[in-house]
Amino acid sequence: MVRAVRLLLLGATILTTGATAQEGWPSRPIRLIVPVSAGGGHDLMARTLAYGLSQQLPQRAIVENVTGAGGLRATREVAKSSPDGYTFLFTGPQHATLPFVYKNPGYDVKADFESVSLVLLYPVVLIINPSSPARNLGEFISMVRAAPGKYTFASSGVGGASHIAVEGFLSRAGLNMVHVPFRGSGETSAALLGGQVDFAVDALATQLGNIREGRVRALALASRERSSALPNLPTVAETFPGFSSPLWAATFAPSKTPGAIVIKMASAIASAIKIPEVKKRYEDLLVETVGSSPQELDRFLEEQLAINKEIITKANVELQE
Repeated sequence: MVRAVRLLLLGATILTTGATAQEGWPSRPIRLIVPVSAGGGHDLMARTLAYGLSQQLPQRAIVENVTGAGGLRATREVAKSSPDGYTFLFTGPQHATLPFVYKNPGYDVKADFESVSLVLLYPVVLIINPSSPARNLGEFISMVRAAPGKYTFASSGVGGASHIAVEGFLSRAGLNMVHVPFRGSGETSAALLGGQVDFAVDALATQLGNIREGRVRALALASRERSSALPNLPTVAETFPGFSSPLWAATFAPSKTPGAIVIKMASAIASAIKIPEVKKRYEDLLVETVGSSPQELDRFLEEQLAINKEIITKANVELQE
């Protein structure tokens, strides 16, 4: 009887301590693990969010860049982190491609993570070198169909977001092009501008200056709607209804992170992206702020996983770390 009472008291103490920890969250800085190096667009978006969160929470949010294997190392680190509410993954489309690109990614994308919030969506633009005879998307498709395997497309790496986005477009359009991978979007853009490759996709914000100054030719946006930045530029969906391949950024926590903390973090993100200064920074990057609930991110991730599995399987994309 004494032992049973002690166990009950111990259980009550643990529950009380856990509840108190959740109520006092956060009591120290929060880590936002970002799977890219400092200085790029995704990193800038993470730092903008960290700034906003630091205004909303009693503790700072700190960005930590963990690079390698196209995001695999950062994702593994968060999957193995303590589920105490102080480590989060700020990632993008690779979160829905890595499980299919690698035979053994070292984690389960659904079992090892808690969805927190879909933070941002931003448009992808299909671009070619202005010396190309194709003046629009229809002409480009006809040109490539007439010479299967002749034309090339660049990406920022095998299995990366730009690679899978192009493979999805090629599959939908019935095109055969040769993949030329580079190490990052900077090299990809330079190769296209230099005429070394024929086609690429990139974030609209990154290429807007090149488009307006005629250094590249924009064919279409891979988003559901046109952009106010280029209102006359059509979407791929206007040619292939239903097609959409936006870039996105979302936040995930290690599995078993307390639900109360997940909800608090999602709420803090939703509030942070509404701060006028934060919202303006994202608008300047042509980024649409979302700030979803965990359940909405769950549904979005399921959709992205299904789409990417089909694309990656059909294109036979596979990597060994």
